[in-house]
Amino acid sequence: MSSPVIVTVKCQVYLIRFLEKLYGDQPISFPRRHEFNSMLDFFLSIPPSPFVEPDYGEMSLRIALPFFENKDIRSYNYLSDLKQQKFEKRINEFFKIHFHSSMDKHINLGFVRKDSIELFMDEYNLPVDCIDLLDKDYARYVTIRWKRRLFRNKKNSAVKHHQNDLQKL
Repeated sequence: MSSPVIVTVKCQVYLIRFLEKLYGDQPISFPRRHEFNSMLDFFLSIPPSPFVEPDYGEMSLRIALPFFENKDIRSYNYLSDLKQQKFEKRINEFFKIHFHSSMDKHINLGFVRKDSIELFMDEYNLPVDCIDLLDKDYARYVTIRWKRRLFRNKKNSAVKHHQNDLQKL
């Protein structure tokens, strides 16, 4: 259950739309015991004295704060710019996990990369201008997976040689 207290976080539009698809319209209310609620519990602090709630336009992610056991959200309802950036970074990591798994599923079903990206964008109502971002991100992901798979059983020969020298002593 969330409270009537709302905190605003500056966030990319595609991440906001992704969260709205998963958790409903703004203000977003994360499920109980969700990782994001734990982060908010850790990050929230008392606002500075001349504090005015910021408006980031369409980049405003409004979050309904849950009731925490050890913090009174009527007093602890402020996120500094640095904490907002860290929170957005964690949301982006969560987004990438969903994106990569969805892409893998689509490609395993026989779709090409472009079609898979378009299906993902349609499913989560993402803006058209993020297609290049998603394409580049997936290309990096595939390259990293390929390299990990290629080199996972190879050991560094220098380390092995050094261990043999130590055994002789």
